[in-house]
Amino acid sequence: MTPRHFKYDLDVDVDLLLSRCGVDMEIFRGKTVFITGGTGFFGVWMLSALVAIKIRLDLNVRIVALSRNPQKFLARHSWSDFGLYVEFMMGDIRTFFLGDLKPNCLIHMATTNADETFAGEDQLNKLETLYQGTKNVLEQCGPTLEKVLFTSSGVAYGNSKSAMLSESDNTAPETGDIGSALALGKMTAEYLVAYYAKKFGYAYSMARCFAFSGQYLPLDIHYAFGNFIMDVLEGREVLVRGDGLELRSYLYVGDAVAWLLRLLAEPADDMYNVGSEVPISIADLALRVAGRSKRNTGIVVLSENQDTGNFRRMSYIPSTRKITQAYPFLREWTSLDYAIDRMLDPLP
Repeated sequence: MTPRHFKYDLDVDVDLLLSRCGVDMEIFRGKTVFITGGTGFFGVWMLSALVAIKIRLDLNVRIVALSRNPQKFLARHSWSDFGLYVEFMMGDIRTFFLGDLKPNCLIHMATTNADETFAGEDQLNKLETLYQGTKNVLEQCGPTLEKVLFTSSGVAYGNSKSAMLSESDNTAPETGDIGSALALGKMTAEYLVAYYAKKFGYAYSMARCFAFSGQYLPLDIHYAFGNFIMDVLEGREVLVRGDGLELRSYLYVGDAVAWLLRLLAEPADDMYNVGSEVPISIADLALRVAGRSKRNTGIVVLSENQDTGNFRRMSYIPSTRKITQAYPFLREWTSLDYAIDRMLDPLP
């Protein structure tokens, strides 16, 4: 399956997130940044931000991205500057060989990708990818690393009944639930990040990421937000695949990357939620997307929920008190309406 793909102009948004993140870019001067999972939704934004930093530092930072298929990624983003400013290493996170590369900073985001999950990726493969891949990358990179950012997930809290999920919650995924593979894999990877930090002496941040909005969110797999955008762009009624009662919140990806850059630049050997505290039901989100369109778009609510292989959560809202207290200048700057408008306005 080839996902539907649009292109967007991220220049203004990248400038904004770099001005908001509070990071002194000089800390990256002369450093080598190694990024895994750099070709996904977050990856496109993170690479765009790192390229902008590289240009501002007169190219005096090295960016290396691991990818199973760099040529496919570069062809898909042929209008970007990634081919000029990013070095791509071809390989699988579980088996790649680092060679002579000596990274100072690691941004570890690799997991089974969203398209594979949508296509029914085997649950055990999700777990193995996170364990084996994280172990492989940290054993090879660890001796030269100074800072590590790992993007974990809010699914690691399990099917909690809390209205808001906090880092102090002791909830966890059910080990007997086959759909818990991603959550258990993320938790295992978190442990490995902390274990190798003690062994090699690097500082780290772990970001438990929730739900997000913005350009390059996949539009035709299992993300309701993306599906609603695609319905509007295709001139269809917005289709809600379920009762629409689940509560979610959506942090704009530009804001999220600003938070992540701050966590990378100033790691405190701790874990933080990354997401929005503003809840909205899936049905109300569909109405919001339809209302922002320039067409007379209606919505249709079905009764059956889509099976994505993961456990279903009626509420998935993070508390962000911990991260905003630790890094006081971080906040949710961007409105949901702005995110919808940007997603509805791809380049021709």
